[in-house]
Amino acid sequence: MFRKKSLDEWALDYWFLQQYAKLCFNIYYRKVEVINRHRIPKNQPVILAPNHQNALMDAMLLVCRTPFQNVFLARADIFKGRRIIKFLTYVNIMPVYRIRDGIENVKRNDVVFDKTVKVLHNRHNPLSVFPEGNHGDKRRLRSLVKGLFRIAFQAQEKYGREPAVKIVPIGIDYGHYQNFRTTLFMNVGEPIEVSEFMDSYNENPVLGLNRIKNAFAAALSKQMIDIQTEDYYSLYMHLREIYNKEMLHLLGIQESTLAGKFKADKIMIDCLNHALTADPELIKQLDETVKQYDQGLKKARLRDWVIEREKFSWPVLCLSSLVQVFLFPVFAFGFINNYLPYWFINGRTKNIKDPQFFSSFKFVFGMISFPVWYLAVAGLLAFTPLSPAFILLYIALLPITGLFAFNYFIRMKKLIAAWRFFLGRKTGDMINLLDLRREIIGQTGHIITRNRIAHENSR
Repeated sequence: MFRKKSLDEWALDYWFLQQYAKLCFNIYYRKVEVINRHRIPKNQPVILAPNHQNALMDAMLLVCRTPFQNVFLARADIFKGRRIIKFLTYVNIMPVYRIRDGIENVKRNDVVFDKTVKVLHNRHNPLSVFPEGNHGDKRRLRSLVKGLFRIAFQAQEKYGREPAVKIVPIGIDYGHYQNFRTTLFMNVGEPIEVSEFMDSYNENPVLGLNRIKNAFAAALSKQMIDIQTEDYYSLYMHLREIYNKEMLHLLGIQESTLAGKFKADKIMIDCLNHALTADPELIKQLDETVKQYDQGLKKARLRDWVIEREKFSWPVLCLSSLVQVFLFPVFAFGFINNYLPYWFINGRTKNIKDPQFFSSFKFVFGMISFPVWYLAVAGLLAFTPLSPAFILLYIALLPITGLFAFNYFIRMKKLIAAWRFFLGRKTGDMINLLDLRREIIGQTGHIITRNRIAHENSR
């Protein structure tokens, strides 16, 4: 590791590590979509402030999808041991002390905040802070901590009323928090200009902090899926899956992008919120229907996409089955040659109590375990009479066929589900699921139609 003059200085070895992380990130997620990245100012004092729901993966998104060597703030309790502290410092992470870390340690934040202000004044790389303080397992904006805004005001004091320090709200939404090869959406909002709140802050620091905090909370909420209802959270999440295509069609959105899906979800959630206030009985009835449908899906061991598709032809299913049989040897090769590191990672994940750390653990250990395993296999093959060219080809095929094996497994599960539905499509349970889904579409459409005008007026 090269020594840097300051924490936020660009470093070549960090750049190489960042490129490797990007490669692994592209493998871990099937699709990553970023919109409005141009809103992040360059060569200015900038604080990137995303919502925080998936532990380390939220930070990795900034590392892998912004052109900076971001400086992060993280909770102080992970800074244990000389080597860990050295590594965290190397990857531009500084500790933030909370009350639970001890009152005497909270005072150390003054030193940390001074360093963050220096980072902002240097303008080399952005400061990245998670304003919720810790991660949560729900798609909603939680209470914001004031440390972010204290840092922003402290840095802005150098510039007075002149526009300088900016806080950029960034919304993050995962297709699934824990699953491998899922989707990830990043939505960059318009920067908050800290100078606009300096007069309020100078007159009354508490009032100034609250004003900028409220303004930022409103801005961040627009960039993310923010489901505030407790009673109907599950309903909203189910409708994001069941009704999204209908909502896209209703809005005239043709592209099946994550941005389009996000826009449809946001409008649907707003309409449901209006209905929850204006006519809660409709929401209650819809919730009961969705619960029946969800229970039926679990009993049948099916997912919504199967019921949505509804019509499967036996020739297509037979052809798909033959393709799977034909490709089985490739699956077997990839599975056998990648099973050991997969087993190692998966086994250790079971010991983690917080599910929001699952992806972080699998990602980090995958970055290490799989390359080590491939090098070990190459070393073993080097003692065989096989030619170097054959060994290189064999090793090159390991990650490719490993990824193929995973996708094959998913396709096989979907094929089995399709066969299960096709063979039982005339049974009472399947007919009931089809009827319930149509009822959900109809009830939701009625609610959306009645509340779209209220949604448009509130914008």
